[in-house]
Amino acid sequence: MAKTGGGITVVDIGSYNIKAAIGERISDGFKVVGYVTVKSNGFSSGQIVDVVGLRASVGEALGELHAQMAKKTFGGHLAVTISENVFSIDSVRVEKIFGKSEVIGNTQIQEIKTEISKNQDAIDAIPVRYTLDGSRKVINPFSMMASKISADVIKVKMDQNQKNELVNLFQGYPFDSISILHPGLAASEGVLNENEKNRGIICLDFGYSSIKLTAYSDGIPVGYKFLPLGTEKIIKDIATIFKVSYAEAERLLFYHSNLDYEKVNENDTVEVVDFSKTKKSIKKRSISLAAYARARELLSLSRRNFAEVLNVNPSFNAVGLVITGGGASIPGISALGGSVFNSVARSGTYISSNNVMVTGAEDIMGVPSYGSLFGELVYTFRYGKIEPVKFNQTSAVSSPSSIPESDKNVGGKAEKGTENETFKKLWDFLKKLV
Repeated sequence: MAKTGGGITVVDIGSYNIKAAIGERISDGFKVVGYVTVKSNGFSSGQIVDVVGLRASVGEALGELHAQMAKKTFGGHLAVTISENVFSIDSVRVEKIFGKSEVIGNTQIQEIKTEISKNQDAIDAIPVRYTLDGSRKVINPFSMMASKISADVIKVKMDQNQKNELVNLFQGYPFDSISILHPGLAASEGVLNENEKNRGIICLDFGYSSIKLTAYSDGIPVGYKFLPLGTEKIIKDIATIFKVSYAEAERLLFYHSNLDYEKVNENDTVEVVDFSKTKKSIKKRSISLAAYARARELLSLSRRNFAEVLNVNPSFNAVGLVITGGGASIPGISALGGSVFNSVARSGTYISSNNVMVTGAEDIMGVPSYGSLFGELVYTFRYGKIEPVKFNQTSAVSSPSSIPESDKNVGGKAEKGTENETFKKLWDFLKKLV
């Protein structure tokens, strides 16, 4: 595949860790040339609680990425998603009248998206259906003739203060432009396939301290819910019941439990070290039952909250449930999720999505916790068509933009030596904060 100009850095900020990757633009998508995962500080239960600590974690992630790039220039476009409860999606209709018939092209579609994005709280606009001259309904209007076009658009919104706060975490880095992506949509694009989105599906992103549910029908998002609860609750229960550390409880949950507890042999045990530094054996079924009780509660709460989305969209009928995020790696989670939602369920990874727009990093493509990271690349490639504003214009952050097709290098217009020198000074400063 021939390379084209452009590249992108993607960052997924969670309360447990921060994942980041760099993708080089190729003819039909992106090739991942570097990725990192670092511990997240300053972000908890869906909100930023320590900007300095979070900025230091972001700096650590970008610093490690920069080291992986060797002599390549670091910069270009930045796409970010964060598991905050400050996002929403709405359906709106936009109409453009041209006065005379003309061929519909990228310019007209850009005008529609830009019209939506003029609102301060809008971070993205996704046209999903078009009506030409008031009668012809089409999915793709390109190269068609019309004097008037109406578009049903998914408007993605984010609280303005949190948007500026998030953007400020990346000030001082050599990025040309930034886009903020909806966490539910990013996760969904990373793990769902087109058939699921068309027939009707629920994507449940099971994070460390949050659960995000996104519904798709007829290929478009029709609902979103955020819950400030996650696997942290299950880990805490195991730590409390068996009197072990959080790290030990996490190990027991992911490696020695099964939410489908009846499959666990009653006599199987695992050796642990409790708070008194004493070794003891614990039955794996006991661990599984403790995890099952809390996991079922979280999934049941998710289903009850998601009922509000169903009330707004009574025609929505999901054919299945796809669970992604770190919690999707808990053994037995798919069976339990299917039981609670009374639906077919599977674990969602980038490999399972049938997306072919990202290559490289094959060793993590089958890991559910990286679904959102790959989703950012897929989302930007599919929907990022709005012209980006310069990064320093924090008062009006652009919605996702495509990587320019020109011969612009990843580092933008700045001189390479100046960029690297600025980055080094900032990186040295951030390391002192940790």
